[in-house]
Amino acid sequence: MAAAMVQLSRRHDQILNFLAQRGYVAMEEMVAAFEVTPQTLRRDLQMLAEHGLLRRHHGGASANISTANVDYGKRHVEMEAEKAAIGRVAAELVTPGSSLFLTTGTTVDALARAIAERRPGGLRVVTNSTVVASILDQCPDIAIEVTGGSWMRHDRSFGGPAAVAMVEGYRCDLHMTGVGGIDPEGNLLEYREPVAIVGRAMFRNARRRVLLADHTKFLRVATSRLAHLREVDVLVTDRRPPPERARLIEAAGCRLLIAG
Repeated sequence: MAAAMVQLSRRHDQILNFLAQRGYVAMEEMVAAFEVTPQTLRRDLQMLAEHGLLRRHHGGASANISTANVDYGKRHVEMEAEKAAIGRVAAELVTPGSSLFLTTGTTVDALARAIAERRPGGLRVVTNSTVVASILDQCPDIAIEVTGGSWMRHDRSFGGPAAVAMVEGYRCDLHMTGVGGIDPEGNLLEYREPVAIVGRAMFRNARRRVLLADHTKFLRVATSRLAHLREVDVLVTDRRPPPERARLIEAAGCRLLIAG
């Protein structure tokens, strides 16, 4: 049966809306939110998964969305504490006098806030994110270069060829980036190609690369390939990955830092 022909109950709609807002939700949280038994919820999730409306995972489910991310404002409250912890750990990797590429995204916003609190002197930051630039603007000793380019309203950033051309003029010590998702093969994925091409340019022009990704990013899908874990020097996340993901990270030669 095609997904468009499925007759959804009110609870089914609520489940799909919940996942669209959160990306991934654990079984226990959904049982409590919808006041149903685990058995009832499993039946709901199984039916919705069979019709391609969500993705089942051990212990939970995620939105079946590969071309669009959750609204930027909603992403700011998703995993807020975890992203703040990731940002604080990642900020410790920033040394005074270094140069940074910083991409767009709420986890990188958390990093920018942590950098602003630590105030390492003499930084030079190249970013396509107006949010990052605004956060770091409170630090007069940080030189900020904003790429320009095509305005990406969904995440307050610039993308496209003009932004890439700006990035290609720099060579930075660190590239610090979030990501839309990480697939089982270790590919780093983004939702929009105009943003992904800027990220790829930053990967090419950085001496070291740091990936900031909370644990839900291993459960999300997107369409534009950014890079591979093999190209990442350090991965900062909020909890120890399950064994198969840990093996993937180890095989990539990526240093793992756990925040929290």
